[in-house]
Amino acid sequence: MKYKILSIFLAVFFILGILGCSQKQNGVVPATGSSHYLSIQDDAGRQVILPKKPERIVPLSQSLVDLLYAVGGSAAGRPSSRTGTLPKKMQILPEVGHVANINTEKVMSLQPDLVIGYQGLHEKLIPIMESSNIPFIIVKIKTYDDVIKNINLFGGIAGRGEQARIVADQMNQRIKKVVDQLPLTSKSAVILHATGNSVTVQLENSIAGDVAKIIKLKNVAAGSTLEGNPESTPYSIEKLVEKDPDIILITFMGEKSDIEKRLKLEVESNPAWNGLRAVQNKQVFYLSMELFLLNPGIRFDEAVAYMAKIVYPETYGMIQ
Repeated sequence: MKYKILSIFLAVFFILGILGCSQKQNGVVPATGSSHYLSIQDDAGRQVILPKKPERIVPLSQSLVDLLYAVGGSAAGRPSSRTGTLPKKMQILPEVGHVANINTEKVMSLQPDLVIGYQGLHEKLIPIMESSNIPFIIVKIKTYDDVIKNINLFGGIAGRGEQARIVADQMNQRIKKVVDQLPLTSKSAVILHATGNSVTVQLENSIAGDVAKIIKLKNVAAGSTLEGNPESTPYSIEKLVEKDPDIILITFMGEKSDIEKRLKLEVESNPAWNGLRAVQNKQVFYLSMELFLLNPGIRFDEAVAYMAKIVYPETYGMIQ
């Protein structure tokens, strides 16, 4: 009898060990103590304990809301959205301000048991949330690897780990389908990021840079660095002429008409611009702000397909 009991104990211990390892790989581990639900190491380097499964979650960017719903979770509030494409179940959620200007009073009024912030935008809210004893995590979401990691993280938070694994696998398959059709000969590209005030060049750690890497574009700015910013480097027409890429991709923030004025003033007015191969071959394209400004999150595969169609229309068809 005692051997049977021992065997059952060992079997249970083994199963729990496997589950624990799986969750740890996803950035989530069961918190120590029977009264705790999860322990999360966030991307700000903080250890955040969730005492119970969160029921009132407030993500502070729309891409985070989308990720949460994709794995079967739900939100108690959301940031304001400038797009009219939100599903009805999200449209009715209380708004807590724009992603870059969160109204903390509105967040507090929702009595959240977890708030999820976007790295680079919401670190300033950490003291406020901590002083109010509200669990608050910061997540990095720039590259495709970040998206997959956070799908699994959100699955652990929502108690939907299996659904999260299915969602991640389906996204991997959709991207693989695009990559499998890539031509054998790749193209070179530069990715400019334009605002009403400046023009910079995007590196591989940016959203567009990571998408370009997935479809095997050669980013002519790879290896350049700007101190304190792993995503961009200063624009230089001299370097652009030297590299002379096959294609020029432009991400932008603001009204497109204002961006076009800035580019004409700072970039296109230089005679060297018209000598670029991409300009002469009409291979200069603006990328979708919806997919390439803030991280597309659960729509990352759409961003990959979108760029592939721009670069290789003969293979993937034109963008409609």
